[in-house]
Amino acid sequence: MASINIAVIGAYGAGKSSFVQRAFRLQRPPELNISTLRMEIDGTRYLVTLIEIDLDGFKDLDPGQSIQWPKQIDGHMLPPMPDGALILYDVTNTDSIHDVSPAMTFLANASIPTILVATKCDTPASIRQVDMNAVAHSYTSCIAHLRISSNIPGGARETLWTMIDAILASRRAEAQERPQRSASRRRAASAANLDAPPEANGRPMSQHSKHSRASSDFSLLKGFAPPSGDGPHHRSQLSRSPRMEYLHAQYGASSPQPSDIPEDGPPHTLRTPGIRLEKGSGSFLDVEESDPESHRLSDDVAMMARNQDYLEDEAPKLAGVTFDELIDRIIAPKMTRADTSFADIFLCLYRKFATPCELMSALLSRLDRLRDDTDMPSLLSIESQMRVIEVVAKWLSLYPGDFARRATRRRLEGLISHLATNEVFSAAARQMKGNLEQKVVDDDDTWWAKADPVDEDDEEAGRDVGRRLAESVTSLQIDESDTYDRRRPSHSSDLSGADPTAKFTYHSIEDYEREAAALVPSPLLPMNKIRYHTFMDIDPDIVADEITRIDWIMFSSIRIRDMVRHVSLPADQKEKCRSLKNVNRMVSHFNHIAQWVSNMILVRDKAKHRAPCLERFMVIAQRLRTLNNYNGLAAVLAGINGTAIHRLAQTRNLVSQDVQKRFARLVLLMGTQKSHFAYRLAWENTPLPRIPFIPLHRRDLVSAEEGSRTFVGPNNDRINWKKYEVLGEVLLPVLRSQGQPYPNLTKHEPSRELILDMNMPTDEEDIYQRSIQVEPSTGGESTTRKKFAWLVSKS
Repeated sequence: MASINIAVIGAYGAGKSSFVQRAFRLQRPPELNISTLRMEIDGTRYLVTLIEIDLDGFKDLDPGQSIQWPKQIDGHMLPPMPDGALILYDVTNTDSIHDVSPAMTFLANASIPTILVATKCDTPASIRQVDMNAVAHSYTSCIAHLRISSNIPGGARETLWTMIDAILASRRAEAQERPQRSASRRRAASAANLDAPPEANGRPMSQHSKHSRASSDFSLLKGFAPPSGDGPHHRSQLSRSPRMEYLHAQYGASSPQPSDIPEDGPPHTLRTPGIRLEKGSGSFLDVEESDPESHRLSDDVAMMARNQDYLEDEAPKLAGVTFDELIDRIIAPKMTRADTSFADIFLCLYRKFATPCELMSALLSRLDRLRDDTDMPSLLSIESQMRVIEVVAKWLSLYPGDFARRATRRRLEGLISHLATNEVFSAAARQMKGNLEQKVVDDDDTWWAKADPVDEDDEEAGRDVGRRLAESVTSLQIDESDTYDRRRPSHSSDLSGADPTAKFTYHSIEDYEREAAALVPSPLLPMNKIRYHTFMDIDPDIVADEITRIDWIMFSSIRIRDMVRHVSLPADQKEKCRSLKNVNRMVSHFNHIAQWVSNMILVRDKAKHRAPCLERFMVIAQRLRTLNNYNGLAAVLAGINGTAIHRLAQTRNLVSQDVQKRFARLVLLMGTQKSHFAYRLAWENTPLPRIPFIPLHRRDLVSAEEGSRTFVGPNNDRINWKKYEVLGEVLLPVLRSQGQPYPNLTKHEPSRELILDMNMPTDEEDIYQRSIQVEPSTGGESTTRKKFAWLVSKS
């Protein structure tokens, strides 16, 4: 079934949910940020999806790069890039129009047709704060500028029709022009081959050549001329702005000037160029269609959509895929980025439905088949075999624990011995042999999920490995009495002298694990005025850098499979999984930072002393956002917005209004509205290096893991790969983020001591009672309530 995806963009309070409710005729505003309705237009069924997006999410994006849309939310896949966009603004609130320009820039660069929609137009003109005429002049790239109000229920519905018609008209124009463009390119290439030197490559270049197609495609959406004498559906190219075309189509030749936006009448009396909206009907007439009755909505089935498979009208096809189909895909040529991502997802998650021995046997059978195929040309055979070998080498490099059992290891050793005899593959054989001898140990990967059977050799090897691991762990254990000293520069091989700052270099995940083990909080230093003054004397940027350094070390110590195990293993098995301590450590550190922020603010008794500390943490939060440390940012926000601090009205009133305004934007960025959509949009468009908001990504994994079955089909023997695609969309961005470290992080010992070595209250009730003590309640506020709802459970 064809789909139409429309972004509904607007500032907080602009009326996005109300618009979706009225456009889809829902009984109540949607709770989720994505809603879908099935429509029939011209005899073709469409899934029309409206995706609510916070306008503030565009503010911090780079206008020079193409926007990346979130691929999943709460463990469910999102539609691709929208086909059109509706930008809503509130005529009673000037703040709703402030961030429209960045959004318009992104949409124009992406050639997405856009309509500006003024909401709450039923309010008296005397209390409106936005001049709609000025807005119309400012954003002439829009195909229309409409207005809706609550006293005209059909306005949102007609606005939706306008957007749909523009999208379909754009698709038809694109389909008609595609053969012409192809023919033009062939003619140009032919002429270039005849007349131009060979290095011209048959293609004229200009400074606009890279974007000529996008620009021409977008221009098709700017407007159509009124019908001419050549026929009822004749379309001509106009040089006037689309804004003027819109007004001309509405009022005819005697229409007022473009600045005269109509002040009364429902939106369905307004006409967008090339579109006639029939008042009082549920249909519209497109410029290329002659039968107004053919556009009729039927079978309006509204749903708060995530899984849309059951809506498809095509002949049902067998659900899921077989294991052999997955093997064939992983060794196929990598033609797109999705093919490369598939290999990463498969190698990470295949243990949920197959053992390492089964995978190794399947790859070896493909390799033998290619080797024995005498009809295949030699070079093609070598290239095909190399793809299989690359999969094995990558698998061994990323997950060496999968080869700890004898059954799989024996097969790999045989493969390496055979490859070593072939000069073409000898280099790959040497590399795999080195990884096999140095990296393969019995670890959590060995025992996880679908595991190879254990034989006597494996038991003996496991005991040897266990003894070696126990010895290494003993040598790495940090005694509580010696913890503080071990962190000193004189005890670290990475630090020299007593310099409070030093740069670290890590070469492997084991290096990060060892360093992360030394970053566990130790309550050694009393929290008093001395620590307060020490904190106030340190540059906020240095404190933020140290928070980011610690977060990066803990984040980099997490193996990607550990995140899957953390949400899929039952509680009794989690205790046996050694590597889960890295995930638990980062979760605990998140809570520690939030508690530390709250306690530092509450150290002083007077509001005039607490306010500078609160303001400094707000500045630190802004620096963390600049560093793309979303985990640290969320932890600081949790401390500031926790009940114990949020109630300190006297303290907040002394904080600079400018700082509070910038801080409010961070709160919106990390807010929970519409399943954290503002954060998700920012995350998808944030360059490396970056640190994700771990609790949210963990929740997405839980939703994907629990929301779908692993096996489907009549006999439950086919793999539900859609589930693993969703898991992959959660895990791959995290995996890529670990591949790019921060280049200039340095250790700052005074900041590290303040963050990790403070002896402070960690009980929620104690922190809240301290808040009541320094700033008593004015009445009506309970002194015994649950605090810190943001704390993340480890379970």
